[in-house]
Formats: sequence, C-alpha cells, structure tokens
Amino acid sequence: MRSNTARSRPLRLFLAFAAALALIGATPNVAVAAVEVQSSVAAAGTQSAVSSRQVLSAADLSQFRPGNIISNAVFYDSTTMSEAQIDAFLRTRVPNCQSGYTCLKDFRQDTVTRAADAYCGRYDGATAESAARIIQKVAAACGINPQVILATLQKEQGLVTHTWPSDWRYTIAMGQGCPDTAACDTRYYGFYNQVYGAARQFKLYGQSTYFNWYTPGKTWNVQFNPNQSCGSSPVYIENQATANLYYYTPYQPNAAALRAGYGEGDGCSSYGNRNFYNYFSDWFGSLQTRYAPIVKSASSPAMYFVTEGVKHYIPDEATLRVLMSALPTVSTVPDTYLTSLPAGRDASRYVHDARNGALYLLESDGTKHWFSSGDLIARFGYAFGDYVNLSPSHIDAYRTGDAVGDYFKAEGSVDYYVWRDNQKRYVVDDWAWAELTGSRPTYVATMKAASAAGIPLGRPVLASGILAKEQSTPNVYLTGTAADLVYVDSFDTARDAGVTRYRIYADGTLSGFTKSNVTLSPVLTCGGSVFAVAGTGIVPVNGAVPSAAAPALPESICAVLPRRGNAVSTPFFVKNPAADPVLVYSDGTLRHVRDQQTLQRLNAGRPLVFLSWSAASIARVPSGAPYLTDGSFVQFGDPDIFYVTGGTLRLVPDVETLTRLASPRWPVVERLPESFRASYTFGPAMPR
Repeated sequence: MRSNTARSRPLRLFLAFAAALALIGATPNVAVAAVEVQSSVAAAGTQSAVSSRQVLSAADLSQFRPGNIISNAVFYDSTTMSEAQIDAFLRTRVPNCQSGYTCLKDFRQDTVTRAADAYCGRYDGATAESAARIIQKVAAACGINPQVILATLQKEQGLVTHTWPSDWRYTIAMGQGCPDTAACDTRYYGFYNQVYGAARQFKLYGQSTYFNWYTPGKTWNVQFNPNQSCGSSPVYIENQATANLYYYTPYQPNAAALRAGYGEGDGCSSYGNRNFYNYFSDWFGSLQTRYAPIVKSASSPAMYFVTEGVKHYIPDEATLRVLMSALPTVSTVPDTYLTSLPAGRDASRYVHDARNGALYLLESDGTKHWFSSGDLIARFGYAFGDYVNLSPSHIDAYRTGDAVGDYFKAEGSVDYYVWRDNQKRYVVDDWAWAELTGSRPTYVATMKAASAAGIPLGRPVLASGILAKEQSTPNVYLTGTAADLVYVDSFDTARDAGVTRYRIYADGTLSGFTKSNVTLSPVLTCGGSVFAVAGTGIVPVNGAVPSAAAPALPESICAVLPRRGNAVSTPFFVKNPAADPVLVYSDGTLRHVRDQQTLQRLNAGRPLVFLSWSAASIARVPSGAPYLTDGSFVQFGDPDIFYVTGGTLRLVPDVETLTRLASPRWPVVERLPESFRASYTFGPAMPR
C-alpha cells in the first residue's frame, strides 16, 4: 500500500547537486532537469509540492471536501476513456520526449495473463503493449476509472508529463508496494505490475474486512502530515472512493496546502490527495456526480435510501450498514430535494429485482442472496410483498452469493443456528459447524432478531464422536449422530475406542439428549455384532461372548466409533503397551498368559494379534484364573499344594515330595482365590 510520505530530502540533495553542476559549467539542460524533477517527483510526495512554473491550475480547491474527494460513480467508472483516447491524452501531455528517454506515450511492455479473482476480472497478457493499452485493460478488468489511474501516475511519479523519465519511475510508477517506512516490495516492480497492483488494491480496499479504519459513513481523525505533531481533524468519510484515497495516501491537505494550489504550503502540509484532486480536475473535470443513493439533509440526522425515484427511511444502523456495504456514498442534500421524493416503505434487507422478479436478502458484506420460496421469506420475518424495489444499478452493486438456506443467525448476534423440524438448533461450536458443513464455506443468513427469537428452540447441535461434559456436572458422555448419549467413565477406554476429542459446555447443553443406560466398555455390541476396542478404534469379534459382557450401544453411537483392522476370534489376546503381561479374553474375563508355550497353544496356529488396551480398559473386565506355568506350585483356600504339569494340577502329598519337585530351588507356592479352582483340570496326586 502506497502512503505517499515525504521524499523532500533526496529531492533537495538532487537540486543542490544540479546547482553545483551549473556553477562549474554544466550545460543548461541540467538546471532544466532539476526543475522537472521538482515538478514530477514532488508531485508524489506528501511533504513536497509541484512547481508553480509547471502548470497553471484551473482546479478550485475551495471546493475540496476531505470527506468526499471523488464520488464512487466517478472513481469506479471504467468506461470514461478508450485506449485511443488515453493514447491521445498522453501525447497531448508530452508532444516531445527528450532524446535518449522513453516517455509514457511511447512506453511498451510485455504483459502476463492474470486470472480473474474477487477484485479484478481476467487480464490477457500480450507482447509489447503500450502504456495506453495497459491502462485501459487494467481499468476494464478491475472496474477503475482510467482517469484515476492517470491522475495517480502523475501524483506519484509525474509520469504523465515527464519528458525524461528514468527507468526507476516506471519501476514504481504508481507507488504500489512502497510504504513510507520501508523499502518498496519488489513483487510490484514494473509499470504493468504497478498499474494492475494499484487498481486491484483500490478494489480490495472496499471488499476486504481488514481495511476498516476509514469506513464510509463514519467520522475519522485524518492527519495533515506524517508528523503527528502537525495534528489532525475529524473527517466524515462519505464514500468508499474517498476511503480508497486515504488508504493509499493517509493524509489530508491543510489550509496552507489548499491555498497554495500546486505550490508549497507550510511545514505541516501534505500534497498527495490535493495533487490528485488538482490533476483530475484540470485534466478531466468534476470529481463528483449527482447525489448518492444514501442521503441526509443538513437539517436532520434521518437517513434515506433513494432508489427508483423513491425514498426509503433507513430505520437503524444495521440496515444502514447493509446498504453502505455496496452503496457506500452518503450525500448531504437540500431539504427541498428530500421533500420532492415520494416515500416508500422503510428500507430493509429484503429487496426485489424488477427485471426478473428475484427476491433477495442483502448482507453487510455487500452480497445478495436469493429466496427460493415464500416459506423462507416468512421464516425470516417478511411479508411476501414488503420488499423494496431496487434499481438495476443498485441491485447489481451487490455481489451474488449463495441462496438463502437453513443456516441463519439473529441480527446483532454471532450465534449460528440450523433450521430442523420447524425448530432452531444452536450450533454449539466449531466442531459441530465443521461437521454440518463438511468444512466448506457456507452462507449463514442474517435474520431479524425478533423473528429468530420467535422460533422454537430444539436441542443443540453437537459434533458426533466427542466426549461432552457440562460445566457443573462430573459426568462425561459420548455423543453420536443422533440424540443418544452414552456414559463414559474412563478417558482411556474412550481413547482405546478411537475417541479423543473432549469439550466442556454450558450447563443445560445436554438436557435435550437421550442418555443411554449403558456405559462405554472395552467389549460392546453394535447392530447385533460384538466388537472390542483396539487402541485407536474397534474391531469385530468372532466367537461366543456372553451378552452381559458386551452391552449393546445405540446405533448412532456405534456409527462414530472408527473401525480398525481385521476381525479377531475368541479367545483373543490383549496387552497394555506400558506393561508386560499378556492377557487372553474368553467368556467375559481376562486371564493372564504366563508363558510362550501356553500362548502358542491358545492361539492355535492363527496369526498372532494383540489388541492394545489401556490399564483402565483392562480393569473394566473381570479377571479370570491365570494360565499356570508347568513346574509351578499353587494352593487355594486350604493347605493342599498342587504341582502344575502338562496343564494339569496334581496334589503334592508331603513336604519331601514338594522339596524334591522344586529342587534345586526353594519351593514357591502361589495362593489363588478358591473361586479360581473350577477353572483348572486336576489329575492324580504326585508319587512320593
């Protein structure tokens, strides 16, 4: 962005150098050159003025209005000059160019093709295009008056009238990408890049939400000079075109600058926007047109929207903001003008295009959105016939967006709702919104606050597959694709099932949901089939599992659990990645497998697969009797000791036999619960 601050110091150095050359016998052309530098380079500088010897101004600076330097209608009229007219204009400005230099009238450059975007249409590149052709094509592509481009070229680098321009003047012809506080951005170097970049920037100012500090329809303090001690004054910015000029050159001329015409004012003067006004006025005439569509009288704060010859009272700031998003100019008009206009219904977002009968909802981003049915119109609080007829130019000023649909928000609110079953359902957060829309850019229509308040409230929209908790309650629930919730007593078990997202919501958020009487468990039933958690999701389980050990979940909950890997068959093996024991799941219990031989026997030649379970998931399943290792000793609830051999438990009849069987180690006897006895096979007692 070009801000047009001072370049007076380099200029003075150049003039001093030129004067020194003259003193030592340099040719007279050097002195002439110095004057030309003053005329052209100074035209661009905020702190520099144009030499009064260069031009006699016809511009009436007493008519300069800092809040309305140029009208939108003039600024955005790309049809004011053809290529031939631009070429003739440039040749009139500079009939003769100094030898060895290329003046703008003769300048040519290869251009590249640029695709259309939100701000400019397509530009088809070509070989050796003239300056006039580049200006005309850029103006047409970006919807900018070519006269604006010419005046900017002059006030920035003096290129329109320069008779010996250096290459550098073409390099930064429009000052685009050359802020006052940093070096120029090399991406914008070159005449074509400069003209296209500046024109596109002018369009971007009015459409990007970033540029909001000179918003039309408000009063802003605009400085007189980069030196803040020079002060500022409040300026009511009447239109987007004037805002564009301030974004590009953020200073207004003070009284001394305006009195000076093209000359110098005082130490607090700036000249960029004054010189733009001067050049445009002298070369092309008035920068204004008839009254803008949004008007107010000097005697009243009331504002009206004038379209199709009818005035419509603007009832509130929200409606004004919507209208000014595409029609940003505000005119102060005589009372007689307002009283001469017939009054229509109050202005609103609901408008009509008489050319094709389309009914639209206007938005504050300068877009219009088609109503596809009368039911939608009524839902948004409008009677079918209560629209405002817009003139073609006014309706066309709004960009066409997506049709009005089921997503909406109340005017003045940031909360999103979706229409479902004649209810409004609040979209709780970004996860829910992304799931609803598939993360695609989606239009959210603005509804009257009263209309939105009158729609019955349904249950909120939550993303599926998340762990949800209300602020004041300890319970955590897993959300599904419908209204079902399942209680979750362990974050680790949820993670084993592939659920990791967690969020706390306001109290009452979950009140409209159905809370199932089951708890998420490591083994579960979905749609009649058994599944087991596997660390990052669930896998099918083949084989018998007691129904009590695999509670059935609602289908809307099952739908959010990710499927991982191939099916396993009972008995299947489970392991905690952070611990050593291998467990086998069978008949609703987990049994510890203590040796490789037993593991291979239980696996029965299948590909060996371990399901990854957290300690919490393992703890959720009842523990069964461990598989005992041959050569070990166990006892249950009585003094009898058994020796394990070949998977069978055999009674040890006396201490001598126990010592002999354990030799050369001391015998270690494991105590097991009496309830485990039935899990083992017993054989005859060991011989003495």
